[in-house]
Amino acid sequence: MEYIYRNLENIPVDIEYPDDFENIVTDTLCKPIIYNRFKKVAHCPKFGETFDYVDTIRKGDWLPYRGENRTFMPHTCHPLLSGQTYVWMFYRDETIYFVVVYASWIYNGEEVADMRDVTQIYIEQIVCISQEEQFMYANQGTYRGGWTRYQDGSIHLIDKGYVYNLVNQEQLQDTFLKYMDIHVRCADYMIKEAAVCAKYPQVEFIKKAGLEEIIERKVVKLPSYIGPNWRAKSIPKFLGITHQDIEKLKSWGMFDVDNIATYKILASQGKVKKHHIGLVKREFQTSELYENRKKENFVRLATYFDKQKKRMKEDSNYINHSIKWMYSDYIKQLEKLGYPLNDYYRYPKNLKESHDRISEEYLAMKDKIRKEADKERQEKFEKEFLPRLEKMCWRDSRYLIRPLRNRTEFNKEGRNNHNCVASYYETATEGGTSIFVLRKIEAEEESFVTVEIDLQKGKLKQCYGKGNRLPEKEVKEWVEKWLVRMMKKLKYADKATMKGAA
Repeated sequence: MEYIYRNLENIPVDIEYPDDFENIVTDTLCKPIIYNRFKKVAHCPKFGETFDYVDTIRKGDWLPYRGENRTFMPHTCHPLLSGQTYVWMFYRDETIYFVVVYASWIYNGEEVADMRDVTQIYIEQIVCISQEEQFMYANQGTYRGGWTRYQDGSIHLIDKGYVYNLVNQEQLQDTFLKYMDIHVRCADYMIKEAAVCAKYPQVEFIKKAGLEEIIERKVVKLPSYIGPNWRAKSIPKFLGITHQDIEKLKSWGMFDVDNIATYKILASQGKVKKHHIGLVKREFQTSELYENRKKENFVRLATYFDKQKKRMKEDSNYINHSIKWMYSDYIKQLEKLGYPLNDYYRYPKNLKESHDRISEEYLAMKDKIRKEADKERQEKFEKEFLPRLEKMCWRDSRYLIRPLRNRTEFNKEGRNNHNCVASYYETATEGGTSIFVLRKIEAEEESFVTVEIDLQKGKLKQCYGKGNRLPEKEVKEWVEKWLVRMMKKLKYADKATMKGAA
C-alpha cells in the first residue's frame, strides 16, 4: 500500500501524526474491489491483493471478502474514486493543533492485475489554539498561494461534510482546556468550541452555572439576545444582571437563556414579576422582544392581548395570531392616518371594532389618493397620448376598433373579456403601450377582441378574444391590415405637421 502526502511544501507547522494513521485510513476509506469478468481476475485495493475468481459477479454486488462484505465493480467503470476527511490533534508548547486532511483514492482504468494501491493524503487545514491566540492555516493550492493564515473568525471545516474525528476526550483533558468539557462528537463544533474556550477562559464557570446554551449559540453564531460581556469574570457581570436577579430567576425555575433574555428586556421597561415572563413569552418570540425593546412595553401589550382574547371568548393559537396581526395592522394604519400614538389609541377597549373602523377610514383615504392620482394620470393621458390613439379609430361594415380611454373602460374590458387588461392601465396611460378594443358592428358595447400594439414600432403585440383565446384567422388579419393602414396614416400626418411647423 502506497501513501503520497500532498501540500507539504512550505507547511507552517511541523505536524505530528496519530499512531497507526495509515492503517486507520485503509480501514475506513471505502474502496470497491475491481474485477475483470473476461479474465476472471479481481483486485482489492484495500488490502493490496489480486486474486482469481470463478463465480459470476455483477456490477455493484456486495459479496464477502476477508470477513466483511465489499462492493465489486467492473474494470470498465472508471474513474472510480472515494474520499474521506479526517481530523486529529496534537498538543505541543501549550498549543493545541487540529489537523484536517483529505484522503483520496482513484481508479483510472489500469489493468486489474497491474493496479497500484495509491492513496493521496492532502493536508488541508491546521487550526492552532493557544491561550494567547486562535487562528487557522488553510492550503489554497499551489496556484493560489499555498498556505494562508486566517484569524479565529474563520476557524471551521470548509465544506467537508462528514468528518472522521480521531480526537478523543482524554486528549483534550491533557491540555489547558481540561476543565472545559468540550464535546468531541462533531469535529467542526469541537474545533470552534475549543477556540471559544481558549479565547474566553470564563467559559468554565459559565458552563458550571448551567448556561452552556450561551456557549453553543456563540459557537454556531446564533444570537442569545442577552448581550453577554465575554470579558467579565463573574456570572452577574457576564449576564448584565445583579446577583439578586439571578437568585430570583433560579427560584422561579427560569434560569435559562431565553428566560434570562426576556427578563433583561422586561426589566429595562419596569418591574418584572414571575407571571410577566410567561405572559410575554406566550405572545412573543425572544427575537421580537429584542428587536422592538425600545418601541413597546411588552408586559402591558401582552396583558392587553390577553384581555382581548378573553373578550373574544376564545384562547387558541388562531386567535392569538389573529390578535397580533390585527393589532399590528391597526397600529400601521393609525400611523398612516396620522393619529397620535397615545394610550387612548394604542390600547382601544375593543380591538376588533377599532381595527374595523380604522381600516374603513384607511381604505377611504387610499381610495381618495388613488382617485386623485388617477385624475392626474388621466388628464396627462388625454393630453399627451389619447389624441393620437383616437386618430386610429376605424369602422367598416363588420367591425369597429377604438382605444380604451379610462380606468373604468380598462376594468370593464378585463371583467367582460376575462383577461388581465385592467392591469395595463398605468402602463398604457404613461405611453408604454397602446390598448384597443375590437367590436362587432351593432354590438359595439359587447367585448369581443382585446388588442395591444407597440405604437413606436408599429407592431401587433397581442390580439386575443374572450379568456385569452386566439380569434378567428380573418379577425386577426383584419386587425393587422388596420394597423398597417393606421401607421401609414400617422406617418403622413406627422410629415404634414412637420412641414406646417417649418
